[in-house]
Amino acid sequence: MRSSLIYARTEPISTAVVTLGIDPIDMLSTASPNPRHLLLLPPVTDDYTINQHTGFNVIDGASDVERFLLSDEGKKHAWLDMRERDFADDLLPQEIAELLYLAHKKTHMTLPFYYKLQNEYARVPMPTGLVNSYWRHPDEFAAVLSAAVNRQLQTLLSAHPFWAIGNRHNRGMIPLKAQLQSQWHDMLPDGLGFDFGRAKVNNAEVRIPILRIQERQLLLGVDESADNAQELGYLLLDRKARKWHLDLN
Repeated sequence: MRSSLIYARTEPISTAVVTLGIDPIDMLSTASPNPRHLLLLPPVTDDYTINQHTGFNVIDGASDVERFLLSDEGKKHAWLDMRERDFADDLLPQEIAELLYLAHKKTHMTLPFYYKLQNEYARVPMPTGLVNSYWRHPDEFAAVLSAAVNRQLQTLLSAHPFWAIGNRHNRGMIPLKAQLQSQWHDMLPDGLGFDFGRAKVNNAEVRIPILRIQERQLLLGVDESADNAQELGYLLLDRKARKWHLDLN
């Protein structure tokens, strides 16, 4: 079930979003500026350049960053972006200590945005598959969520070849517009799940259950967490009109 679930819970005060099923490829699929330089949080490896000031790995250049983020390792590794390649050299000892805490505890001591890095994002995967992500501009998360939903949609439709293959209405991304996402904005602090594993597909529409799931179950790695979830309604795709709709209870 976890492989076909998208989960998101926002923390408005801290600009953090706890997610499941949202990968770096979804950020790269949006129109937002993509990272060009990364500061990787420990553990440190000889596979990448080591910044001598921090002792952390760094990856420089848009193509190398994209290659890393699309890799399996890039999905699992914690990182922050940097505006320029040498900005990590200016971090203070206290700031490096904060980043070591973030790497070890998988949560922040202070928000991981640094003037010396001028970073826009931080991504900290947890062993359970959940991710703590931080957004200097939280509104950008909506586009990333939209990209993740569309990626899962294509996976779902590929399992229904009679409806999906050759159907021109299934091609390309169908954005979840801001007006639609605003309808569940107030629910995000309690956590929302989009269960593609229980979605219904026919020639006219796709119906994806929207659930309230106890995050504790996700933290424990419980695969059947949706069994005890509260169903809040459906995310609906009108396949011919290529528009998303909500049907909330």
